[in-house]
Amino acid sequence: MASRAPTDELTALAATVEADPSRVASVRAVGDRLALDVGGAAALRWRLAVVRALIASSPDDDSVREAYGELVDRYRDDAAALATVKPLGDEIRQLEASGALPSTLVARSERHKRTR
Repeated sequence: MASRAPTDELTALAATVEADPSRVASVRAVGDRLALDVGGAAALRWRLAVVRALIASSPDDDSVREAYGELVDRYRDDAAALATVKPLGDEIRQLEASGALPSTLVARSERHKRTR
């Protein structure tokens, strides 16, 4: 059996986590590595699936906010990707406001000014 291309493998992992968020822990290390190697839309899909899986597990810590913050930082200079990421932040804020997720404040590193 031939091995799958990395992009196909990452896409399959994202689909697995989207269908069953509880599977994220068992495939996260492989998915994160592939996302770094592959990049592009498949990596964004994977990273969104991970944050959604964290939301689904309703953690009692700041892992959702931390993962979302990392996502925003990673795609800060990619307007198209950021447009996909931002609605997830709105969803997180709504879940925090309703008490479904803990409301946390995540200290983030100093941001560098964007150059135009």
